[in-house]
Amino acid sequence: MTKSGSIRYKVPNSILQRETENPKDLFIIGRRLGAGQFGTTYSCTEKATGKEYACKVIPKRKLLLKEDAEDVRREIQIMHLLSGHPNIVDIKGAYEDTGNVYMVMELCAGGELFDRITQRGHYSEAQASAAIRAILEAIEICHELGVFHRDLKPENFLLADKDEDAPLKVIDFGLSTYFKIDEVFTDIVGSPYYIAPEVLLRNYGPEADVWSAGVILYILLSGIPPFWAENEDAIFKLILTSDVVFMSETWKSISLPAKDLIQKMLIRNPLKRPTAREALMHPWIQEDGVAPDVPMDPIVQCRLKKFSAMNKLKKMAIRVIAENLSEEEIAGLKEIFKMVDTDNSSTITFEELKIALRRFGSVLKDSEIHDLLDAADVDQNGIIDYGEFIAATISLNKVSQQENLHIAFQYFDRDNSGYITKDELQQACVEHHLKDVQVDDMIKELDKDNDGRIDYNEFSAMFTRVNSGLSRRASRNSLRSTFGTC
Repeated sequence: MTKSGSIRYKVPNSILQRETENPKDLFIIGRRLGAGQFGTTYSCTEKATGKEYACKVIPKRKLLLKEDAEDVRREIQIMHLLSGHPNIVDIKGAYEDTGNVYMVMELCAGGELFDRITQRGHYSEAQASAAIRAILEAIEICHELGVFHRDLKPENFLLADKDEDAPLKVIDFGLSTYFKIDEVFTDIVGSPYYIAPEVLLRNYGPEADVWSAGVILYILLSGIPPFWAENEDAIFKLILTSDVVFMSETWKSISLPAKDLIQKMLIRNPLKRPTAREALMHPWIQEDGVAPDVPMDPIVQCRLKKFSAMNKLKKMAIRVIAENLSEEEIAGLKEIFKMVDTDNSSTITFEELKIALRRFGSVLKDSEIHDLLDAADVDQNGIIDYGEFIAATISLNKVSQQENLHIAFQYFDRDNSGYITKDELQQACVEHHLKDVQVDDMIKELDKDNDGRIDYNEFSAMFTRVNSGLSRRASRNSLRSTFGTC
């Protein structure tokens, strides 16, 4: 039994290949929101909290091939990996019963970007700049985490709410896949107007996502696609042979910098096309109009840096949380670990970490990379094992979810007294092979009421951030710095 009283079970012919709670015990399915190739999305309400979500219901009868089931599992894994980014829809969880798979996600009440474009005809330059910046930031986080979306189009971007400046959220990772450096894809996937020329030539990589974003930007500013024809074959011919042009009356009032960015994103040669990160440096797209002098950290480096700044109790707690996450929640990070662990030893050495960070775009000195390795190497044996890597690189957004914090607190609170005592903390340090630890200092750091022990509120305060007093823009930028690249 679970806390909610529902029974965990693994259904016959399981798609998720694990036990789940019965979704109908947890949620009330509501109105239909939309439909895709495999599933239909509904609103749903969580019985325990009354909170509304979106629920994608995928009938198992539509998953005819082994590959179909693998695609569903991969979609769920990828959404867990990307969860926490302000421009990517969050996943709450995945469930199944005898007939369906249920993906419960954040509800975006503002509708599709495509509908907003249709209503307006086209966006102003300022509005288009903000929208494409959000799209490129989502693409950047995908690519840095080794995820290739492969079906970017306005219909796959939802607005979080009905506000004029509501954030955009990428949805539908059904065609998404993991990729490795220099990996070549050959299957033709995507939507006709947005498909990159190299995809049609069956020789492509994640650069195709930037092409699709360039097409979206063209549509945002003009209301029409850059390569338009009456049928797919004619569209594909234009994509393969025609240069982007700005012929309509609308383009006469569009600035040269906007056109310059579009032309760069729609360069037919993917090797000459800017990456998402490079496109974000374009002056037209910058929020303040000026490209930053300081390069952004690659995401793995960024998370390692944040982990290095944590105290030992927080590191232990995150390790506990990581070990209690489901396989699908950490599958994406597992792919990254395998990519870094080039000798398949199940550990990461200094040289392997150095090579990986260089490939991710890092410019750290050797001494700084040593510092990152030492920070992740909690047991100080000179290498990073799989569990240490997952703990050091997992999204803090996932860690700080209340259900995960309760799991970690219960691990330390051995006698279920509601407090973590000195003896309990000492025992945890021994189990985690931590040496020369000043337990008294660890308690004093969190013990706000000076009673010599740590209660749950004091413990959870380690993981929470309060942006009180910030303006709306400052709050948004703070969120972006917390979750946007890390």
